[in-house]
Parts: sequence; structure tokens; C-alpha cells
Amino acid sequence: MNTSQPQWAVTGTDQDGNDIGAEVEWLRRFTRLEEVVPGRYSFLLLMSLFGGWKSGMVDPNKVIHEIKLLENGEASTLKPPIQNRHPPLKGLWHKHYLEQGLPSLAKNVARGLHKHGMPYFDQKIAESNAAGETRYMTPDDLQALAADVVHGNLGRLREAEAMTGEWILFAKYEGKNYYLDITTHDKSFHEHVRKNIDAVSCKEFPFLGHLLANA
Repeated sequence: MNTSQPQWAVTGTDQDGNDIGAEVEWLRRFTRLEEVVPGRYSFLLLMSLFGGWKSGMVDPNKVIHEIKLLENGEASTLKPPIQNRHPPLKGLWHKHYLEQGLPSLAKNVARGLHKHGMPYFDQKIAESNAAGETRYMTPDDLQALAADVVHGNLGRLREAEAMTGEWILFAKYEGKNYYLDITTHDKSFHEHVRKNIDAVSCKEFPFLGHLLANA
């Protein structure tokens, strides 16, 4: 495994006296970032993964999983990567990853309901109309309906590669992807993310300044 040292170093301790630098380095090696995208990930990405992992909001393995799929040209169950069309992230690309917790589940359940509706309920209505009868939902029907709305629609989204999540930001340059940071759909955060990219990632990858200036 490639375990080459990064060009930067993290020093300091947290409130419990733990060595943050050692933890960051452990996470870098544990996720195999250097093996997956040698020299093509920003310090911002690693620190966002670290912060998300420490807070329990981000599973770094889910992010790395999506990066691996991109690198290998393989399909994902989440929406395909697209290029950002609007400032301040115009010119960069994003790929979805699944964040932790109920908000992610709720977001995809709502997406599935919007795209697919309630197929089980539609089926029961069609059966009732075909029989010319007035029928009522039983407790078993309600349980089956709930399962279809949640598990059924999530399965349909996966099959269509339409699951949604938060963003992995990356740039394309000379046929390769350079992974910069993770962020949310919330546009109110994007100006802050862009400032970080300008301050950090553009120094790591000089081509970024020209790419963003001409976006």
C-alpha cells in the first residue's frame, strides 16, 4: 500500500489531550486515500473527513467508496457526477455520497415518494376498481404500504442510480480527478467552501486557479 507522507502536517491536541495529528494520519492511512488517489486529494478533504468522522456525521468509508467508483469508471447507486453551473463553485464537479443518520434516509424516502409515489397503494386501488368494489385498507395493507414507500422506493432509486446525498467536490484536469472537499446542497455554505478552496487547494494544485478563473 502506498503510505507516502503528505506535504503538510497537523499538530496539536484536543480537549482530552489526544494527539490530533496522529489521529488525522491514522484516518488518512485507514481510508487509503493515498492509495486510491495518490497525490490528488486536498488537505481540505482530509480535514472534512476527519471532522465529520469525529462528529459522527460522516462515514469516511462512504466517501472513499464513491471516489473509488469514480476512479474505476464504475456505476454507483447514487446520482452520477455533474459539473456545477453556478458560482461560487462553477467549474468544479460534484458526486453524491450518503451521509450518516436519519436526515439522509428521510431525504431519499421523500425523493422516492416524489419520483415513484405509492405503487402498492396504486395497485390496491386498481384491484378495487377492476372488481367494482369498495375496499378498505387492512392493518396488513398499511404495513405493506409503509414498507413499499420506504424499502421499495429506496430499492427503485438504487436500481435507477438516483439516490441522493451530500457532495464530494472535485476538479477535472488532464484526464484525472482532483478531490477537494465535501459539502452540502445548501448554497449558503458554498461561498465559504470556495474561499477555503482558493486559500488551500489552489496552492496545492496550481491549475485550479486558472480553471476557476475561467469558469
